[in-house]
Amino acid sequence: MNCSDVCLTGVMTKAHNPVSQAAVDQFRNELKRLRLMADLSQSELGRRTSTSGAQIGAIERGERRPARTFAEAADKALGASGSLHMLWPGARSSFPRWMAEFAELEMKAQAIYEFQVQALPGLTQTKNYMSALLDAAWPPLGVTEADRIRNGRLERQAVFKREPPPMCVFIVEEIAFRRDVGGSEVMKEQLDHLLRLAKDPFVQIQCVPTARGAHSAMDGSFVVLEMSEAESLVYAEVPGAGHVIVDAQTVANSQRKFGALRSQALPHEETVRFIEVRRGHLDD
Repeated sequence: MNCSDVCLTGVMTKAHNPVSQAAVDQFRNELKRLRLMADLSQSELGRRTSTSGAQIGAIERGERRPARTFAEAADKALGASGSLHMLWPGARSSFPRWMAEFAELEMKAQAIYEFQVQALPGLTQTKNYMSALLDAAWPPLGVTEADRIRNGRLERQAVFKREPPPMCVFIVEEIAFRRDVGGSEVMKEQLDHLLRLAKDPFVQIQCVPTARGAHSAMDGSFVVLEMSEAESLVYAEVPGAGHVIVDAQTVANSQRKFGALRSQALPHEETVRFIEVRRGHLDD
């Protein structure tokens, strides 16, 4: 795979928060400054980075977000001695590198369909629930890394405040509602938060009862993002990394899998009643 395959993460009108936008602006301005100092046209820099002049222009205008591989190639082509690579927007992101692209796509999605096995979806987590999960990580996370992950996860929840917000369907294994993450007080707060979210007309939460046995997604959690009527993608994680998948067959299979899960899960209204009962038991 050469740089032209991965040099851009996609169309970007504006980054979804001021800090992210400032990082993008700083990168594109420095890219243009270094290119002009080297007396290179956009086309020539494109050739040296295995991309195109049009793509270079889009990055310099802030219409495209550069990928790390492009930042590395441009740094080498312009003799920037690592400075341009250090300015790559993802280098200072609240998200790990492998999460940054997904987080930006998620913010633009028209619909989010997520299935989770072991824990509640990140978009639905309270800060204390997140902290308890991060405290359980192995190897242990440093304070700075834990804060970065937690802040990134909280930042993603701004998607609910978008106008209009995306349609969100969260299907979750029963064990995630029952697992006592962080103790009873943390779980009471978390379940109360889920009940508030469930009142949002754009949010549906469905529990897959353990008693229903095997289902179509026993191989793990995944997310389907519907970007438009004609475009969807899949996101899946493995320990320490995540992947955005655009392969048409994989996306179609994941959509069918999610549909099968919905038929096996409790409907939204029954799930709300299940959460209310679970919340009540924590007071006993």
